[in-house]
Amino acid sequence: MAVRNRIASVRAPSLIACCAIALVGTARADNTTPADLPPPPPPTYRANSVEVVEKLGGQVPLDARFDTHDGKSVRLGDVLAGDLPTILTFNYSDCPQLCNQQLNGLVKALPELAIPRKGFGPEADRDMAFKMGTQFRVVSISLEPNDSVARLTKMRDRYIERVVQSPSLKDTADTARAGWTFLRGDKEEVARVADAVGFRYTYLEDREEWAHPAALILLSSRGVVTRYVGGIAFEDDVLRESIVKAGLAEPATASGFIFRCYHWDPDANDHSNAGVVALRIGAAGFLILLVTGLGVLHLTRRASTKGAS
Repeated sequence: MAVRNRIASVRAPSLIACCAIALVGTARADNTTPADLPPPPPPTYRANSVEVVEKLGGQVPLDARFDTHDGKSVRLGDVLAGDLPTILTFNYSDCPQLCNQQLNGLVKALPELAIPRKGFGPEADRDMAFKMGTQFRVVSISLEPNDSVARLTKMRDRYIERVVQSPSLKDTADTARAGWTFLRGDKEEVARVADAVGFRYTYLEDREEWAHPAALILLSSRGVVTRYVGGIAFEDDVLRESIVKAGLAEPATASGFIFRCYHWDPDANDHSNAGVVALRIGAAGFLILLVTGLGVLHLTRRASTKGAS
């Protein structure tokens, strides 16, 4: 049964993305009150459908076709081939903010994973390092079908170069580079993968942006969902445990909060001003009709009086 993950909405007034964060079940650290925050969108707002619905044990479609950041046409199964577990993300190059926050958090966590530390379970007494491209891979799928290979490459380079420059990954820089693949594809192919893992997103035509959640989705080497890790900052222990369990194809309870990013402008979508204008127009029209009617009545009476005399 699909289980709805805990969701922290990221709402923002117009022209400011991802600025107000409300975490479920947590107290605010500042003096902000609900009255200070933008009002929530109405139930009919399309971005309300943006969420992550856990599908532990779900199988991604290995026959889904994509283009890689270097222009190669591949099946998803080709990218996931081998024995490595996968960290799957959904992003796009023109995302106003949340994608950057999520990937910046991942970039910060990857060098920490590469530092040897005590393992888990049967490996608890042994130092273990988790290096991208050696112990696991990362696959990022663009939500935007029109993302070009050049944009994907630029986006990938922006993050991967920061990772491989860290001391813990310098000795395996080439392997680390090969361990992070960016993909683009037709909207139907992207939707197939997203549906399989419970990642729900939507396109907002008026803003020309994708409203979407942010989560790391752990897959086994066969492409089976094992865990969801939410947030934009990732704890080292959580990621280590998640990679181990994904490698063993063992499902694990979700960790962290799922953030959603979209624009909601209560002023732009507030029709009260239009209502006031409509009332004013109606009142003006009524007055015009009233004056016209009284004028006609007056002229009619005058004509009748002249006729009688």
